[in-house]
Parts: sequence; structure tokens; C-alpha cells
Amino acid sequence: MKRSVLIFRPFGYVLVVLGLSACSDDPGLTEYADKLNNQVHSTLNLPTQTIQAPKPQLQYPAKRDLAHNIERTSMGLLDSLQLNHCQLGQLIAENNSSLGRLKNGFSRYHADLTMIQALNECIEHPDSTGVKDKLKEALAHKESQLKNSLANAFARDDGLRKALSVGNNSLPKIHVTEYNYAVNALERFTRILERWSYTKKADDPAELIKMLGRLERSNYLPDLYRTMLDYSYKLEKMTELLPEIPQSVYCQNDQVPDKALELKKAFNAIYIEEMQGDIAEIIEQHQRLLMTLESLEGIAPQPELKTYIAELGTLSKKLTDASVHFVRPWQRFYSACDFTPGLD
Repeated sequence: MKRSVLIFRPFGYVLVVLGLSACSDDPGLTEYADKLNNQVHSTLNLPTQTIQAPKPQLQYPAKRDLAHNIERTSMGLLDSLQLNHCQLGQLIAENNSSLGRLKNGFSRYHADLTMIQALNECIEHPDSTGVKDKLKEALAHKESQLKNSLANAFARDDGLRKALSVGNNSLPKIHVTEYNYAVNALERFTRILERWSYTKKADDPAELIKMLGRLERSNYLPDLYRTMLDYSYKLEKMTELLPEIPQSVYCQNDQVPDKALELKKAFNAIYIEEMQGDIAEIIEQHQRLLMTLESLEGIAPQPELKTYIAELGTLSKKLTDASVHFVRPWQRFYSACDFTPGLD
């Protein structure tokens, strides 16, 4: 894995890549940005302007926009009664039961894959001679609806929808254990789904269902995305409000203005000591997700969902760019005063 670390230095701002194995809108970690913004404007005697991030427009598409209609595959009653010699007869009975009709999301997609496997096997069974043509018709129809079944799974499954949705709040803190719990579940789920999608054969769904359950119980990934969006917005807003540190506080003729020392203290204590490390770790956590997001983008049938997942994959680049642009005027200020970041 690659870790992108933002490093601030007196004579340059560089991006170094190191190889390393409900609805309160809580600012969480990004509250540091508000604190820095307020202190800088107070020190410079400027009116403080809010940098509160709005609710992100990036949202998982609504279920109604992603759902597809599925035509039911059926066989005549007399034909279905002639299938006791193969597993298909039992599967038809199970799917027509009250429990079978309750299947939804990826449970329904698994049931459809299993039905296709059973149809293929039953067609080849020597006792299927009398119904082989009708079985082939049923197989062709079922296969034609499989893409719609997968689309509905992406649209309706609550576990995957939550794991790929932007949360209501920023992370209160970076938590490696909670992150690993969620990202491991998403990676394992995706590997299983890839195998099913490419082979059109489904094994025991127990593990996939277990991983979806973990994703539904965790807020970490949604809050990670929200943290990245909020931090990007706040850094961009601070850059817009203060594109350059005023020349009046630059050090000249070996003189160090009091306001220069106050700005240095605030920036070291808040950005260097708190924000920079958090941002680097958030970016690293997101980058581990990139291959999984690319896989899910490739599997998802709906164009609008592919676009959304692709946008979700750009968050670490956006946060990196926002950080770079924010720090540039501070680098020039530190260089003019010969300040050393992080040391008082």
C-alpha cells in the first residue's frame, strides 16, 4: 500500500509518497480547522467568517433511481411437477414459499444465480427429456433478468448502501480497529461478489451475508468519507479567505512582529501538531479502499452508480490538493521569517 504524507518545510511544501505495508452534522476531527480559522482571523484583527461545511451533495443514488423491473420466470404447474429428479424442483418450491419471497438484495441475487445453476444441471439430466425445451426457455429468460437482479441488489441492500454512503458526521477520532473491521468486511464482500459475477456461480452465501451485516452495523466508512469532504471544503474555504498571509506580519530586517509569532504558534499547535497527521492518516485509509471501489464500480450495472462510486474514489486526491493549496501561503510566510514548523 502507498501512504501519501503531506510534509510542511520552511523552504518548500512537498508531497512525499512512503511505501508502508442521525443528523447532527458533528464536525468531529474537522473542528481543528474551525479553531485555526478563528485564531488566525482574531490575530489579524479580521472579521471571522464561518467555514462550516454544508451537507455534501455527493450521495448514494436513491433506491427508486437504481431499481430495475424484473420479469418473473415461470413454468407451468404440470411441467414443474416433473422436476423432482433434479434439485430444480426443490428450489422452485423454496422460492415460492413465504420465506423465499422475502429474499431481497444480494440474497435474491444469490437465489437467482443458484436457480440458473440448477436449470443448467437439470437440462443435462437424462430424466429431463420431456421438459428440456421448456427448461431451456426458462434458463434463457432467467439469464436475461440476471443483470436486473444484480442492479436491485446494489439498489436495495442496506449493508452495502451504508458502506458506500457519505455519513452525517465527521469522524470523532481516527480509530484503526474500527476502520479495519469495516474495510476488511467490504473487501471480503467484494471478492465474493466478483467471483459470483464473473463465474455466474454462487457458493454458500453465509460469508457474504455476514460481511454485509458488519457493514450495516459500522459508521466508520461513511464518517470517513464525510471527514474528507468536510476537511476539503474547510481547507479550500480558508485558502479563499486568506490566499496570502499579509505582508505586514512578514519578518523584515531581522524584526519579528508579535503577530507573526502568534500566527506561528497557532499554525504549529493546530495544523502541524493536529491536522496534518490526521489528514495524512485519513488519506492513507481511503487509499486502501481504492482497489475495492474500482472493483465495485466495475460490477455495478447502473451508470449513475458507477459515476457515484468513481467520485467516491477521488476523495483522497481532492483532500491532498486542498491541503497543498492551503499550506502554500503559510510556507512563504514561514520562509520569510525563517520559522521552523512544529518548534517553538
